[in-house]
Amino acid sequence: MDKKQINHIIFMGFCIVTALAGVSLLQIACSSPEKLPIRIGVNSWPPCELWYIADEQGFFGDTKVELVRFSSWRDNMLSFYKGHLDITHASYFNALYYSDKGEKGKIILRTETIEGGDGLIIKKSIKDIKTLYNKSIAVETGTDEHFLLHKSLELLDISTEDITIVSVPTAEASIKFINNEVEGSFLYEPFMSEAAAKGDGRIVSTTKEYPGYMIDVLVAGNKSIEKRRKDLQNIIEAWYRAMEYVDKNPEKAFTRMAQNENMTMEEFGKFYSYFTFYSINENREYMKSDTFFSKLNEINSFLLSKKFLKDAVDVHTLVDTTIIDAVY
Repeated sequence: MDKKQINHIIFMGFCIVTALAGVSLLQIACSSPEKLPIRIGVNSWPPCELWYIADEQGFFGDTKVELVRFSSWRDNMLSFYKGHLDITHASYFNALYYSDKGEKGKIILRTETIEGGDGLIIKKSIKDIKTLYNKSIAVETGTDEHFLLHKSLELLDISTEDITIVSVPTAEASIKFINNEVEGSFLYEPFMSEAAAKGDGRIVSTTKEYPGYMIDVLVAGNKSIEKRRKDLQNIIEAWYRAMEYVDKNPEKAFTRMAQNENMTMEEFGKFYSYFTFYSINENREYMKSDTFFSKLNEINSFLLSKKFLKDAVDVHTLVDTTIIDAVY
């Protein structure tokens, strides 16, 4: 074999190796990159524990999920609107309150409510509700409780302008009532009942009297809605499968769910029973109704009046029902 033939063989070998390498690189370039997990923000709240059931039972299917636990709702919400989460639990109020404070998101599901879980307590010494004028009432402003205090007083024909609001976190509002530093407080359970009992108070109204406002929802980031629709659909289906699992296996499920809540199985089960969960069909109907959007607009107006929002939110742009329409 002469030198010319040897060089030809070497050249052909080089071409073959290069071609094979090119095919491999092309396959790598064309293959779908591994998707990052959908990050769901959770807190110590019984419904949030459903995600752990869904995860451990494999209900998410081929959708990778990371549960990110927070010690406060505010931190959870801020993390979402900083773009660090794909989904979070919120309320009507929070979905609107944070809507102009960072990454955009939309309500994709109403999850549950607990009727009567928030309310106004006052001292027993106040016999006539009308004498609340100029009295001091503790509440955490810029929260659901602030708006719900407005609704509570509205039933009594009193404005929040007619009282002295003491703005403190909910736990401190409870302590101030017990220590007789304020005449009233607007609280959620278990603070409400505890403060009323220890502070010689009485509950004068709860969300049972003004239902339909304190509703928990799932909010998904617009980017996730645009790019991860199938994953979001899988996650909502997993939510309902977890609910069904709990219904069929309450003792086993409550034992697991109680662990993160520092409760006994019995305590957790009792607390969980107070919640009303919304079915997929209820959501499909209600989330397109005038009633739903009127509730959102009422909160919208409150936030504007208190200057928590710079501009009114078009509430129809805050809701996406296409995900639940595709479920099942």
